[in-house]
Amino acid sequence: MPIRFLFVAAVALCATLGAARAADYGSAYSPTSFNFDGFYLGAQGAGQFGTPAAAELGLVAGANFAVADPVVAGLEFQSDMLLTSSSRDFDFYALGRAGVVITSDFMAYGEVGPGWSRGNFGYLFGGGGEYALTNAVSVKGELQGIGNWGSSPFGTRVLGGVLFHMQ
Repeated sequence: MPIRFLFVAAVALCATLGAARAADYGSAYSPTSFNFDGFYLGAQGAGQFGTPAAAELGLVAGANFAVADPVVAGLEFQSDMLLTSSSRDFDFYALGRAGVVITSDFMAYGEVGPGWSRGNFGYLFGGGGEYALTNAVSVKGELQGIGNWGSSPFGTRVLGGVLFHMQ
């Protein structure tokens, strides 16, 4: 199954779930007006599928800014420890992000950027959604493709995380 199909399917699912949730409230819906702009820190975990497969635990830091309502852009740094059955390794990525605020507490986005994975210069691309739980805490889910620079992707990872927004 091509990675771009998985990416499109994940973004479509996130957008549909956010819109369906907002529709459930009808006219009684009172938005929380979560602010996706600004600096955030968080923790994340992932499962990486490909050669070799790995579990990942890591940290994330980033900043978003409003481009034009409802478009948001930002920069995010991810650093993860890769846990395979035979070794421990690290990866680091600097990602550009662009998203659309679907409801007052849900944003769908795409991301792409260079990085360093398993001792090689590489890249990461993907997309996901972020959902606000409180005024300062959100959760995110992402589907990403990973590759070494100059070659096709070698793996896919499914990632989840908790973000703390400094507003």
